[in-house]
Amino acid sequence: MIHGFDVYRMYLAMKLHFTNSKFDYFTAGGKTNAKEETYQQRNDFWFFETLARKHTKDEIQEMLLASFALSEDTSKVWIGDIKVSGKDRWMVWKKSQQSLAYTAEQDLESVVSYMGPQGYTFNNLFETMGGHPPLLKLFLKRQLNLDTLVVMDIVLGFTKRWDEELKDPLWEQLSLKIKKYKPFLSINRDKYLKIMKDVFSDRTDR
Repeated sequence: MIHGFDVYRMYLAMKLHFTNSKFDYFTAGGKTNAKEETYQQRNDFWFFETLARKHTKDEIQEMLLASFALSEDTSKVWIGDIKVSGKDRWMVWKKSQQSLAYTAEQDLESVVSYMGPQGYTFNNLFETMGGHPPLLKLFLKRQLNLDTLVVMDIVLGFTKRWDEELKDPLWEQLSLKIKKYKPFLSINRDKYLKIMKDVFSDRTDR
């Protein structure tokens, strides 16, 4: 059984994971060093206690993860936000995970439709060309889901190149988010490689 103090430490660890490049949630065992006395004095003490009573450890981890993954700025996610919208974001995230392959395929089909009028090849999607790559622009315009972008990076590893070529704060913030989110996604790489090959079959020149 998980206790409220454990949930509190899990929350602190998740927040550090997404905002501190040197902290790793998994290496830390999903918790941080915190004083129970400090926890007991928090005004939101009962929120953590309620989560511990109503949900399993895995469910709470998913709820916290969803709040950070779906936020515009992970540094601005506080427990108050999770109290208000955490459950709704969790439901959205769970639905997304359950249909991940379908969502990725639909997103990739949209990318192909975008490529045609622009005259882009598959390679062009990842080229910085002095600015944000077309694939990144699609994400920033909300025409590509974060999960799809992360899945594509797991398969192709293009964000390493973007890290070298893009030096703007917007990308640096998103790059950290992708790096931190990626370990939580357990996918069959070969499955998604096949999906990508099927969708881009006539356009792949890599």
